[in-house]
Amino acid sequence: MSEPRAPRESLAEMLRIEQQGDGRATARLESFWGSAAAGDLLARATLAASAGRPAGPSAAHATLFRRAPPDVELTLACDAQSADHARVSVRERAALICEVQLRFGPAGDGPTYQSVAPEPGLPAPEDLPSEAELAAQEGWAEYAVGPIESRRITQYLPVKDHEPAVWLGWLRPRARLGDDARLHAAALAFLAEYRSHWAVERRLGADFPRTEITLLEHSLWVHRAQRWDDWWLVQTSTDVGVAGRCLSRREIFTRAGALVASAAWEAALRST
Repeated sequence: MSEPRAPRESLAEMLRIEQQGDGRATARLESFWGSAAAGDLLARATLAASAGRPAGPSAAHATLFRRAPPDVELTLACDAQSADHARVSVRERAALICEVQLRFGPAGDGPTYQSVAPEPGLPAPEDLPSEAELAAQEGWAEYAVGPIESRRITQYLPVKDHEPAVWLGWLRPRARLGDDARLHAAALAFLAEYRSHWAVERRLGADFPRTEITLLEHSLWVHRAQRWDDWWLVQTSTDVGVAGRCLSRREIFTRAGALVASAAWEAALRST
C-alpha cells in the first residue's frame, strides 16, 4: 500500500514517463494521500501517445477497468494506428487498468465560432481568497497542497433538487510548465479530470462523505492548443445520476474567455 503523503507541487516533475522502445513506456503515478488521481493516469497516457509528435492530441477517450495504484510501475503500450490515431493500453503487470484512444491532427482553416462563454463580471482570481486561506477556515488545510492552485468562485453549499449542481473557479499550475507543448497537453489532460467530484459533492451534500466514486469513462476534446501559463476558468457540472451512475461535464476557458477544452465523464457512485 502506498504511503499516504501529499503530492508534489510541480506538474513538470510529476508528469514523466520512461521510454522503453517499441512504443512502450513505464511510469509511476503520484501519491495523492495514498491514492492515485485518474487524471494523472490520463496525463501519462497522453505523454506516451505524444512521443515523437510535435504536439498533444486533439481528442481522447479513456475506458477505465480498475483503479490505478500510486508508486507502482505501470506499463504503457502505445499502438500508433495511423498518423492521426493512437491507442494506449496501461497495465500493472498483466492486469489491464485502462485503454485510451487518442486523435491527433493539424489545425484546420475552417470556420471558427464559440457560443459558450463564461458569464460576465466574474471576480478575478487575484480578488479571491487563496486555497490555503479557505482550507484554514474550513478545516482541510492538509489538502491545500499539490500541483494545482485554485481560487473558488462558487460557494461550497449543497444545491436543492432540480437546481444546477455547478462548481466554478480559477486554476493554474503552482510551478511553471516550461516550453514543451506535449507537457502542456498532458497537464490539460490532468486538469480535465482534476477533482472531478466537485459538482457531485455539491449535488449530494451531506451524503457525499459516505459515497465512493469510481471513474468509468472519460472523454476530452481540445478546441485550442494553449500554453497553461495563467489562471484558467474551470466550470464543472453534473446533470444526471441514475442507479448509481452519474454524468458530469467540464469546460475550461482562458482568462480572456476562449474555450480551450471540454470534457465529459461517467462515474459510479456507491454508498459506503
